[in-house]
Amino acid sequence: MFVKIVVLSLTSVCLISARAPNPPFSDSIENTTDSQSLIKIGEYRYVYRMFFKLYDVALYSTQGAKLDAILKANIPFKLQFRYLHDINKSIVLKSSKKLLENNLSSNELGLIAKRLDRLNTAYRTVKKGDRSSLSYHPETGTTLIINGAPVITIEGKDFAQLYFKIWLGERPISNSLKDGLLGGQ
Repeated sequence: MFVKIVVLSLTSVCLISARAPNPPFSDSIENTTDSQSLIKIGEYRYVYRMFFKLYDVALYSTQGAKLDAILKANIPFKLQFRYLHDINKSIVLKSSKKLLENNLSSNELGLIAKRLDRLNTAYRTVKKGDRSSLSYHPETGTTLIINGAPVITIEGKDFAQLYFKIWLGERPISNSLKDGLLGGQ
């Protein structure tokens, strides 16, 4: 009995610590669009099927930002990714398609279909150690940056409102990830 308790306790500690990025992301970053300082709201390590550490991710926005303002795309915000494993482009696209279908109506999918195709075409396979970000700024739209190089900017507040539901919507990639990004909001 004692051995079972110790094993369960150690397993719990490992699972909890596996969800915290190591090293943690910076507490603040400069938004490349307008040089405005963005504050880290939360961070999370995404682990697929309990064993495959795929990526670390952090959500940044303006001081005091609330989820509602982010989801309505009324303020600048950024998701930063740090990849812990190679992830093929086809897997990312298949996963994002499924998550968008789970979070959006067919009408909403239709509204962003052409812009989503442009983003998907621009995306590429990421390797262990790569970094990327998806930044939204109300004046310019959603920008994908991979390893410091801007890849594409997709215009439209509606695109950001719908696309970021992959991580922040009602049915995100992981509820724990969403909670971690929101830092307890």
